[in-house]
Amino acid sequence: MTASGTHVADGDEGAAALATVLRAAEEGDGTVAWTDVRDDIDREHWGAMLERGVLVPVDGGDRFVLDDPTAVRETLANREFDPPEPDGWSRRDVAAGVGALSLLAGYRVAAIRDAVAAVLDLAIGPLAAALPFPAVVLALAVATTVATTLARRRLDRPDASAFRHRTQELQARLAAARARGDEAATERLAERRRDLVGRQALLLTDHLKVLAWTTVLTVPVFLYLSWLVASPAHATAPLVTVAPVLGDVVWTARVVGPIQAWMAWYALCSLVSNLVVRGVGRVVPDGHEVRPS
Repeated sequence: MTASGTHVADGDEGAAALATVLRAAEEGDGTVAWTDVRDDIDREHWGAMLERGVLVPVDGGDRFVLDDPTAVRETLANREFDPPEPDGWSRRDVAAGVGALSLLAGYRVAAIRDAVAAVLDLAIGPLAAALPFPAVVLALAVATTVATTLARRRLDRPDASAFRHRTQELQARLAAARARGDEAATERLAERRRDLVGRQALLLTDHLKVLAWTTVLTVPVFLYLSWLVASPAHATAPLVTVAPVLGDVVWTARVVGPIQAWMAWYALCSLVSNLVVRGVGRVVPDGHEVRPS
């Protein structure tokens, strides 16, 4: 492997891709093709390995060998990685967790639902009165999608993806070590993987924190919409809407099981808005556009 080839493993995602290619080669006949690893690595990392000479073709075919497998193993073994520690919960996070549990109870306790809806109606009521009910659902779905996306970006740790890729890297290296019968490397890598798995369990608390905040943002809107269609005497939403092609739509009608028509419309609006928001906010990674053979 050339000196520039070691830079393929500079990042955790690139190192995970390199380890995956090493594992595929050592579990097989020493060669690897794009079809062997395309489900596990990105095209850009495969292209970088081709461009930098990490992989060289075998007889001009569609299979490749690692130019220097020993250098690949040493590069991966010498990488430094400090597994992240959980941040813990602040008082505001605890309050969000308690609030999330209380709001979830609103699905079963009508008094909680009505109280939440009455508060939200002070702000959303004019919108609900001015727009058709499908448009109200769409607007609220988009608003909650944007709010939860911003909350996740603020709360999600930037090293979470690095942790995931390092775990993938260790698993691939462990499989490669077992394939070549290297017992010392197998034991060492197994111990490191056990340490990462233990730390991953601790990091679950950080994921629960994100879940608490997103619940606080989404459940009140869902409770408000259920109040609009379930309490027509106090709400402004009509029970029936005339929709193009479909004709009269009864929003409280069951579509599948307990799922009512308004719930299905809300889920569809949330799905589409989530895809749009992710597309707008996605950062295109810098990489190589070398097309795999």
